[in-house]
Amino acid sequence: MQEQKQEKKAKAWNNKTWVILFLALSAFALLAVAGLTAFVDPYFHFHKPVSGISYQLSNERYQNYGIAKTFDYDAVIVGTSMSENFKPSQMDAIYGVTSVKLPFSGGSHCEVRELLEYVFTQKPDLRCVVRNIDLFRAFDAKDDRDYPLSSYPLYLYDDNPWNDVGYLLNFQIFAEGTMIDLARTVLGKPTMTLDEYANWMNQYVFGPKGIQANYSRNKVVYTGNGSITDTEYETIRENFQRNVIDVANEHPNTTFYLYVSPYSIYFFDYVNEMGELDRYLAAQEYILRLLVGVENVRLYAFYEEKDLVTNPYNYRDVAHHHENVNTQILAWMKEGHGEITSDNLDAYLENVWEFYHTYDYDSLFEEDGFTIKEP
Repeated sequence: MQEQKQEKKAKAWNNKTWVILFLALSAFALLAVAGLTAFVDPYFHFHKPVSGISYQLSNERYQNYGIAKTFDYDAVIVGTSMSENFKPSQMDAIYGVTSVKLPFSGGSHCEVRELLEYVFTQKPDLRCVVRNIDLFRAFDAKDDRDYPLSSYPLYLYDDNPWNDVGYLLNFQIFAEGTMIDLARTVLGKPTMTLDEYANWMNQYVFGPKGIQANYSRNKVVYTGNGSITDTEYETIRENFQRNVIDVANEHPNTTFYLYVSPYSIYFFDYVNEMGELDRYLAAQEYILRLLVGVENVRLYAFYEEKDLVTNPYNYRDVAHHHENVNTQILAWMKEGHGEITSDNLDAYLENVWEFYHTYDYDSLFEEDGFTIKEP
């Protein structure tokens, strides 16, 4: 009987030992994951890049806020996918600043505004902002975004240490961030630069083939919705007041370089085929009139640049342009080329209205009405 008791006690002790060992190993594994992630910090939540670690810059909604928080800069480039091919090194050289690029693919005016508000909490003395305005987002409500708020890594968007566990013990971040960066380091790969960050130049075909792969003229559905309603004008006003104008007014010592993204002539063929050409040109006019009087905004539009918008090799689809166009836009804005003021706004609008209403859109296509002509 005594032996049986001793045997049961030994088994219980062994079980307890294994449980303790398991818990200890689990705790060690969790601490190792958290420690490695905190040290590498793939999304820059705690510190700027560690020298000697090869960082992958590839996840805008996870990395933008960390870049804004920990990097050294006095200027930013923000916006949608149209801004992803900007190169901060070029902006630095042209404007005499130290800049970072913080784009959002599919970013709404609301999302960009929220990021800018965070940027100003980190850099209240920001010298300048370069920001694009997309016409196709003109009709968004002021709080519109492409993704539900619950899908954002909000624990990376604040300075609350208590929710950092969502970052430090996130095994997806550990696998796709921390371990990738360590693997890149072991393989001797260089850290990605902000010029490379989010740049999609090598992922697409440009020119007629690229545009044709994304645009079928003969599949466009005519809507005839050519005018903007009073309700829509109010939506546009609220959107730009909340997400663009208010941000500029709240930071009068920062210069905001705002420009309307120059879509291609094929975009205007598209809206013309839909019967919405007047609608988009009227939206541009209304937006420019809203912005032209803001004191610290330098406003630009490039739809008079016919060589740019009519050359298919500047585009991968009807809207997204080559990185060379981003480079040109930086230079033009610094020079004041294409700047819209109260003195030239009416002339610009008249020229644009005339050009896009009288353009021979059929001349862009071969006789089948589908195949895009080589320029």
